[in-house]
Amino acid sequence: VETKAWVLGRNSGDCGCITSITLPAEAPSSLGDGGGVTNLTGRVLSLSKEAQGCRKVQQALTEARDNEERRALVEELHGHIQKLSRSPHGNHVVQQCIVIMPPRSLQFIITEITGGDKMRTFARHKYACRIVQSLVERCPPEQVYDLVDLLLEEFLELAKHGYGRFVVEKLLRHVVGKQRIRLNQLVEQHVLELALHQNGCAVLCAALEYGDLVDRGRMAELILEASDQVAFMVDTRYGSAILSNLLNLLDGPGCQRLLSLLEANPKLHEALQRGFSDETIDDRWSDYEQNGLGYPHVNTFRA
Repeated sequence: VETKAWVLGRNSGDCGCITSITLPAEAPSSLGDGGGVTNLTGRVLSLSKEAQGCRKVQQALTEARDNEERRALVEELHGHIQKLSRSPHGNHVVQQCIVIMPPRSLQFIITEITGGDKMRTFARHKYACRIVQSLVERCPPEQVYDLVDLLLEEFLELAKHGYGRFVVEKLLRHVVGKQRIRLNQLVEQHVLELALHQNGCAVLCAALEYGDLVDRGRMAELILEASDQVAFMVDTRYGSAILSNLLNLLDGPGCQRLLSLLEANPKLHEALQRGFSDETIDDRWSDYEQNGLGYPHVNTFRA
């Protein structure tokens, strides 16, 4: 019988968040038939801190007969989420709990990581940031409302941090309502600072990709206003994606201003040529000169 398992994400954008795979039928269970809970009772916490042990706990959570069995396992983790989330092994167990348990059963995790000023360092931790991302993605907005508020208070620091920026990118994908409006306002308020920072550029790239089209268009205009920063952004690892998003979102006059920047800045011109053919660029520039036309959707003329 095929079995679902959860493993460390390999995409750099996942920042180590777990993703699902299907184990082959011949892969035997190390827990026995339905004996996961019994075999691990009283040892869940200690096993979660070990390289091999954390795999056994994750497998037990996956193979448990129902949520009652899972809750019996998870109860042993209560009061230890802070330390487990910072553990290179324990964080995978906490993530597995978030993925496989119903959101209503995850409130204890939210409570343990949001008390006092814990979130200040938690969301920037190499492993703990994965827990925050999983909660934002998995839980309904009302359940993580206070958690998101705490993250928004630390917006700029998170956005410029090597691990915190993954949390902000996850917010840009999933936050809605008033908190989304506030998040957009924060991005717009700090667009110049973000544009001059390697991790900030990653956040701007996400802001241009996710959300309401009108908001994304306004963001593109703000970025274009910072003409000096545009040159820096396209020279980062996210430059091609940012440039493609700008060309997708800007209207005709906006694209014309961007092309004018390309003519004056070798870095920008080089970045554009990496994504588009010389013939396409020349043809489109002729359109501008003759008709004032805007760029068509970028994907229609990939080199």
